[in-house]
Amino acid sequence: METYKTNDNEEIKYSYENCWKFIIRPPRDDYSLSELDFDFNQIQKPDFIYIRKDYSILSKQGYLMECSFFRTDLSKREPYIRPVIIYLHGNSSSRVEGKRMASMLLNKGFDLFVFDFPGCGKSEGEYISLGFHEKEDVNVIVNFVEKFPGVGNIGIWGRSMGAATALMYSHTDRRIKAMCVDSPFAVFKDLAIKLCRKYMTIPEFIINTILFFLKKTIKKKNDLDLEELKPIDSAELSKTPAFFIHAMKDDLIPYEHTIQIYEKYAGIKSINIVEGGHNTPRQKHLLNKVINFFSKYLSENYKKANNEIEDDLEDEEYEEESDKENDNFSNATYNTINTNIFSE
Repeated sequence: METYKTNDNEEIKYSYENCWKFIIRPPRDDYSLSELDFDFNQIQKPDFIYIRKDYSILSKQGYLMECSFFRTDLSKREPYIRPVIIYLHGNSSSRVEGKRMASMLLNKGFDLFVFDFPGCGKSEGEYISLGFHEKEDVNVIVNFVEKFPGVGNIGIWGRSMGAATALMYSHTDRRIKAMCVDSPFAVFKDLAIKLCRKYMTIPEFIINTILFFLKKTIKKKNDLDLEELKPIDSAELSKTPAFFIHAMKDDLIPYEHTIQIYEKYAGIKSINIVEGGHNTPRQKHLLNKVINFFSKYLSENYKKANNEIEDDLEDEEYEEESDKENDNFSNATYNTINTNIFSE
């Protein structure tokens, strides 16, 4: 029988620490508040005055979340209804990630709300939970945002952890009228096994044993059950119009995760498999497609039309529109995917 030397055990212990920390305690994005500064002269709508205001909001678990709202200043004019996009950043990231969308969104008539999840950026909290607790934070943020005068329909734009959070939250809140889901995972347990292989120098045959202890450690530290992290289970429940994105060469979360979710998704949906990796910036033309998607489903005219549909007919309406929009992606095959690639 093979035995391990003391230094082998130390190496396994070190790798184990790295693995669970990578999952629930990744490095914080240590940014300066100056990175949130924005030149509102970029916005080509001179009849509006734009402002950024920062807020600290208490999460359901009792942590202060640091937030910023990029929006029109309604203090000197009559209220003007504008849709709002709430951006949900990835793990080891922050609201700065969402701030990069400000120019495009404000120019297209949207306001933008960004925030640091607990355990990220400048927010309080020690750990993240990859969407498990974060979906409750989104509810707190939506409750806060909707009380502002001039707020119209609300959409959410999530990437990586934020995308998984968007999926697990959207079906619980009818106030979310559309969402962009960029690089979600389908079942985190499958991804955890992949991470164990990548970040731990251990023999293959003891990975399941390590995973057992990994789950216990994470449950103890953050009250997170990895078995319950299954955004794909929310796919059949959500009817929120969704725009899916994933990079073909994503070496952290394989693009097949998004395809699996997409195939089960019950609502109106669109998908783009793009070139690049997990953190490759999305090209401008793809971002414009996302914004056009939001423009359609967050418009007041679309809301009015949907409000005229009887509740018992809504399922049929969503299914019909979904079929029309997805004739070009009926099968998850490589040949079909290749027709939807956007170079980055």
